[in-house]
Amino acid sequence: MYRYYCHPYLRNNPYPEVNTDTFQQSLQAYQTLFEHGKIVINQLMASPGMRQRLMQAAQRDDHEEVDRVIKSTGVPSVVETSYTPSSVTFTLHADADSFQNCCTLTMNLVWGFF
Repeated sequence: MYRYYCHPYLRNNPYPEVNTDTFQQSLQAYQTLFEHGKIVINQLMASPGMRQRLMQAAQRDDHEEVDRVIKSTGVPSVVETSYTPSSVTFTLHADADSFQNCCTLTMNLVWGFF
């Protein structure tokens, strides 16, 4: 049995050489987002009142109050929220000043199944 191996330099590769610099920048930006996500989670875990306000606002479809609750966590990232009567989704975006707004962190948290 014969096997044919194509030398990597003989293939017509349409992609540029691998450069991990951009990927490294994305990882660094995402690490910051992850830390900001932890701020939201930790603040909600530490405050039953904050959790209650968030859940009640979501159930009333009060987007302004949901935003106020999230901003009160002190998270430095802009957090987009969407919600249902039984869950909330937070989307954090990398700062425009960081690596070209490369990354997002989305967290979906539930408190019921309606």
